[in-house]
Amino acid sequence: MSLKLGSKKLHQGRKFMYDAIEKHHAKFYRKNKKSYKDKFVEKRNCPLCNSNKYFNLFKKRGGVYVKCISCNMIFLNPVFKDKELIKYYTNLHDFQAISIKKESSFYKLIYSKGLESINRFRNKGSNLIDIGCSSGFFLDLASKYGWKTYGIELNQKEKKLIDKKHIIFSQDIDLLSNNLKFDLITLWDVIEHIKDGNKFLKKLKKKMNKKGLIFIQTPNVYSLAARILHEKCNLFDGLEHVNLYNTQTIKILAEKNGFEILNNESVISEIPIVSNYLNYTNPYFGETDHANKILGLINEKKLHQNNLGYKMQVILKVK
Repeated sequence: MSLKLGSKKLHQGRKFMYDAIEKHHAKFYRKNKKSYKDKFVEKRNCPLCNSNKYFNLFKKRGGVYVKCISCNMIFLNPVFKDKELIKYYTNLHDFQAISIKKESSFYKLIYSKGLESINRFRNKGSNLIDIGCSSGFFLDLASKYGWKTYGIELNQKEKKLIDKKHIIFSQDIDLLSNNLKFDLITLWDVIEHIKDGNKFLKKLKKKMNKKGLIFIQTPNVYSLAARILHEKCNLFDGLEHVNLYNTQTIKILAEKNGFEILNNESVISEIPIVSNYLNYTNPYFGETDHANKILGLINEKKLHQNNLGYKMQVILKVK
């Protein structure tokens, strides 16, 4: 989308959301605004392999990102306590839903790509549940593809925006009826918010029908944009994105919990953002004349062939 609109115009349209996030985060800062208050956070081992050996990468807002020496997982440490994260998401603003509505053509494109990938591995099933469904835009599209649609959304402001034709819950998936199982579970930009990915996948497995699939879209921490921009990249937000995966660590997570990866595709190039930064301008608000290549060397097709896109779309099935 930024290739079409230009980076500056796209991110100017999102500035209201960035400002709201910063204002919301400020409630949890110490007076020096360099870290979060102790009562909100806790230290932890690597969430993927449980190693206590890691090194600091950089700070972003009040958070510190570290990298595990054993498995290369990148994660926030310290991290918000479970009860504080639940309160945070329950009371969060609804600006993400507004942003999706404003950029509906882009989200329709990216959601459709995900659904088309799913259909390569499974004919349309009877039901799906979208965890973290926001205002239900994806559910609206999925229902047109013939799915019976369910969702989970903790944010009460966003839940009110969802069409009543979908069945929506405000509770963890493992608290749903034992009789309710799904052919497809979708996680659009959700798993990076989950502190314990191992525990979470085990929960999901119990709610899947035989031959069911899990679809995950998540930021790619080894994307070209993240590797070049580091803490200047929006992928690092300092609070919500607690665990950040790449193609290797998402594979470790899957296999460790009895899943195999059917497909892993790179999406969203961020070529304009990287081009801005390499031209010594603000990556998101710079005015570089965007071409379809970075420094005339790497185009969008080549970037995705090498799994360097800003996000990954991953499909899992139980082994």
